[in-house]
Amino acid sequence: MMKRFFLFAALGISGALAVEAPPTIPDGQITYDEVSYQNGASELPAEFMEPSPAAGGYDALALPAVSSPSSTPNTVIDLMLYASNYQVRGMGVTDDLSKYGTSHLYASHTFANKNMFRRGIQHRVHGLAGVIWDASSPLGNIMQFEAGYSIGKEVLPNLLVEVGYDFKRGGLEGLVARRFDECSHRSTQEFVLAARFNDHQKGFFGHAELAASFYGLTGYYVDAEAGYRFTNIMNKSRYGADLEVSAGMAPSFSYWGGGVDGIDAYRVRVALQPFTHGGKLGRDARLSITPWVQCSWTGNNARKIQRDTGMGIADHFQLTVGVNAGYKF
Repeated sequence: MMKRFFLFAALGISGALAVEAPPTIPDGQITYDEVSYQNGASELPAEFMEPSPAAGGYDALALPAVSSPSSTPNTVIDLMLYASNYQVRGMGVTDDLSKYGTSHLYASHTFANKNMFRRGIQHRVHGLAGVIWDASSPLGNIMQFEAGYSIGKEVLPNLLVEVGYDFKRGGLEGLVARRFDECSHRSTQEFVLAARFNDHQKGFFGHAELAASFYGLTGYYVDAEAGYRFTNIMNKSRYGADLEVSAGMAPSFSYWGGGVDGIDAYRVRVALQPFTHGGKLGRDARLSITPWVQCSWTGNNARKIQRDTGMGIADHFQLTVGVNAGYKF
């Protein structure tokens, strides 16, 4: 009996010791099968597929859509369809010079290289073409034209600082350069230092520009504006609207003539920005329509310009209405 017990015990122990040894850990770099994600869709291996009874094949498992972050548009086009008055940095020009209002097309393109000199510097070109709707006035005799180049860097979140060059022809600047500064042309050239801020989440935005003109007109001007964006002032099932309210002022120093130092104008602007929930209009969409209204008051430079030129160029108060259409890509 004891012999049989020891015999069975020996057979059990030998069977337990015959278990296969664990696999060895491989040496070198471990590689994995590549899974690509493009446009929010995933390509899954076959083991993550389930049969489709209708098609008799295999369909990918239903997964939540992955939305890719929207990139900053490189090209922005802004068409001011119409504005009831012609203004320069908020300074309203009299009806004698711009009776029927104005329209213009503005375009800006930022180049793909946004890391120039490995310093996070970007560069862009911009231009404007516009008309003043009164061919009988000196301002309406020639089309407005502007072109410029600038380099910039985002020094803080949502804050872009730029340095650039602008060429302008026509408009009030061209009229003053030719008629009152005795130039043989209607052109000005200037260097511009600008800071632009836009916080889409908190709603604050604004800009500040300092320009030094060295051709046609020789002087300096400042244009500063700050505002707040009220979101969802109207929000229905298919559409809604945001509201922007801003205030600005524009001082200048010897820009319009010797000794013309002070404030050109103050302004308050209200702009409505409708949007659709389908993403085709407004907010992050490519297309935007913006009706707006602006009140402008001239500063103490208005009488100094009149003293030097012998004519009233600026209105003391103007209520201007307009509408802009924008497209970005």
